[in-house]
Amino acid sequence: MNYRLKRKFTAAALVVFATFTLTLGSSSWADRAAAADQLKAVVELFTSQGCSSCPAADKILADYAKQKDVLALSFHVDYWNYLGWKDTFSKGEFTDRQQRYAASFRRRGVYTPQAVVNGRDHAVGSRRRDIEALIDGYADDGKSMVISVNTKRDKEKIRVTTNAESGDATLWVVYFDKQRRVKIERGENRGRTITYHNVVRDVSMLGMMKQGKIDVTLPLEEMKRRGFEACAIILQQTTAIGTPGSILGAALIDNL
Repeated sequence: MNYRLKRKFTAAALVVFATFTLTLGSSSWADRAAAADQLKAVVELFTSQGCSSCPAADKILADYAKQKDVLALSFHVDYWNYLGWKDTFSKGEFTDRQQRYAASFRRRGVYTPQAVVNGRDHAVGSRRRDIEALIDGYADDGKSMVISVNTKRDKEKIRVTTNAESGDATLWVVYFDKQRRVKIERGENRGRTITYHNVVRDVSMLGMMKQGKIDVTLPLEEMKRRGFEACAIILQQTTAIGTPGSILGAALIDNL
């Protein structure tokens, strides 16, 4: 499925969106999250509670979720739901994201478990060696996180800045819960109780950058209102056909 983002914002529009609540703070900011230069990879696992091949990949993602230099995210797709068990975390928009990656990679279809590394390439999610090879390969080539995304917060707001101009890129906020345990009663994993890590629950697009560095403020109260445990800020290029491209930088915002 080809998907073209219809909302395109300039750098100025992004700032307007971010400052509709409060202006930037000053010396009261305190570091509370990892900067992108501490990350070497973003690993997105497309998985499903109804897929018998996925639990092995879910365990691998759990290991990555413990690493400070990897941002691990679990996206639950919905196309397994018709086989007798509806994935409690699945969303059509996560399936759509995976399908758009397929278009980026020039693949005809999607599969689970699939691990996408830095938005650049993919591997079977249960093949740790293949995932590691992608992570290490990008690090060796200097193609990991090429822009530092820094987050600072006080009691009311979070400031997001970058250390370099991004060019054409989209800024995303990915909300997730750090750990959820599910007893699966039907489908291919019937009778199993599986613990999932960094389960993505919602994704919001802040805007699209055309040029310049990012310097925006996000209202903490609004982010807390969503009810999720943590979120990640991801700066990602968009391909010519409007699909996800390389991830330029990312940062974690813990304990919302």
